[in-house]
Amino acid sequence: MRIGVAGKGGAGKTTVAATMARLFARRGFDVNALDGDPNPNFASALGLGAGETARLTRVPREGVMEERIGPGDEASLHLTRPLDEIVRTYGAIGPDGVRMLTMTGLLGAGKGCICGQHGMVREFVDTLGTVRPDDVTILDTEASLEHMSRATVGTVDTLLIVVEPYFRALQTLGRTVPLARELEIPNVYAVANKVRSDWDTTTIREYADRLGVEVLGEVPYDEAVAKADRENRSLLDSEPGSPAVQAIDAMVDALIAKPVRDATGEARTSASTAAR
Repeated sequence: MRIGVAGKGGAGKTTVAATMARLFARRGFDVNALDGDPNPNFASALGLGAGETARLTRVPREGVMEERIGPGDEASLHLTRPLDEIVRTYGAIGPDGVRMLTMTGLLGAGKGCICGQHGMVREFVDTLGTVRPDDVTILDTEASLEHMSRATVGTVDTLLIVVEPYFRALQTLGRTVPLARELEIPNVYAVANKVRSDWDTTTIREYADRLGVEVLGEVPYDEAVAKADRENRSLLDSEPGSPAVQAIDAMVDALIAKPVRDATGEARTSASTAAR
C-alpha cells in the first residue's frame, strides 16, 4: 500500500502520517516513511531523537536510481541499490522498525526550484510498489498543492487529505480532490482532524460528500497533540492512549479492511498484504 498524506499547512498531516506509520508497523507491516516536505518534520513526529534526525541526508537521485528504457521506448527510473542499503546510507530506522528517509530539501537561498526532486520522489514511490509490494509506504507531502501539480503523489494508490473544520482547510480539500482525480489516484479519502463538535463533523462530512469523497475517520481535537509538539516527541510516545491516537488507530484498521484499487481499477484487499 502506497499512501500519500496531504492537506493545508497546519492541518495535522505530519502527525497523522507519523502515527499511522508506527501503528501499521505494530501490526507487523514493513513500513517506509518518506518525508516529501522540503521543510522536514516527519522524523521528529515519528519519534527519532535530535541526533538521529540531524544525521538524515536527502536521498539523491545519483547513485540510487537509474533511468531505463522500456520496450515502448518509455523512460522510467529504477532503484540501483537495495532499500535497506539506501536507508543505512541516508536514513534511519525509527521506532517500531519504521524506515525513515528524507526525500526532498532546499538547495539554498536563491538556488532555484527543486523540480527534479519531485520527479524522483514519484518514481521512488512507484519503484517501491514494484520491488516491495507488501510494504506500506507513507509519503508526507508539503503544505502546498505543488505535489499535485508536479504529480509527486502520482504513484500512490491511496491519498489521505487531512482537513480541519475551517473554511481555508475545506477550500484546500476542494482544490486537492479534482487534482487527485486528474492524476487518477484510485483511492482518495478525507481525514477530519481537530474535531470539537457535531457541527465540525457535519460541516466536513457535508463538504466531502459534495465532492464525492468518503471521510475515512475523525480525529478529535486533542491537547495531547500540542503537548507532544511542545516536547518535540512522537504523539505515540508522549500520549499513547490519547483520543487522537485511538482515532488514527481506527483509521489504520479501516485502511487494512478496505479494498485498494490500483491504477487499472482492479481491487484487492489491503489485508492480503498484511504482515507475515
